Amino acid sequence: MLFLERDFLLSNLYWIVLVALALLVGAVYLVDFLIVRKRKSLSSDKKKIAPRGDYLLSLGGEANIVSHRLVGSRIVLVLVDQSKIDREALKKTGITGFIEKSDQLTLVAKNARDVYSLLFGEDVAN
Repeated sequence: MLFLERDFLLSNLYWIVLVALALLVGAVYLVDFLIVRKRKSLSSDKKKIAPRGDYLLSLGGEANIVSHRLVGSRIVLVLVDQSKIDREALKKTGITGFIEKSDQLTLVAKNARDVYSLLFGEDVAN
């Protein structure tokens, strides 16, 4: 075979090294591009928060909330009337799950700290 002959490899060593180096640089740029794009998508997910009014309307208004507290990635609310809750609208705002217990509604969200701060105006320490 022509490519495996010693004379061919020695006479074209410069080109072989140059192509291998170009492939290596291309691979490094590709990996870097994918990592940067992943980081940007993660940071943009954190910043997506619906307006305060959307949350309040979905929860039945500010008067429907008796008390609230933040527990990890969950917002625990004590409500006057749970029938006023619009679950579909809450899902559109980024709430990923609901847990109901008597008069309590627990909202599960990836960005629960930010949503809690937006809704109740309280800064939450990280």
